[in-house]
Amino acid sequence: AVVSTQSTGETKGKNVIVPFRDSALTKLLKTALGGNSKTVMMAAVSPADINYEESLSTLKFADRVKRIKTKASVNESPTEKLIRELREENARLMKMIGGGE
Repeated sequence: AVVSTQSTGETKGKNVIVPFRDSALTKLLKTALGGNSKTVMMAAVSPADINYEESLSTLKFADRVKRIKTKASVNESPTEKLIRELREENARLMKMIGGGE
């Protein structure tokens, strides 16, 4: 449900909470599928006839995952952000004072 919802674009432009299943794989991928990280998908398939169904299922899953677009953002507390912005402003003002003399 998570991958299919995100890959179809149903969440485009909306803050939608996608329900996660209670499986080990989904729990491992929760942070990657949630949108605040960059993720790589690798699909392992087999050329053997006996593995055709499993390889096809894997390729379909990989295709759906490929369509998911996420935006990773830096986890920064409001206090840390304010300190960083003030330091940047301080450096800019010091540069202006030093350049004006």
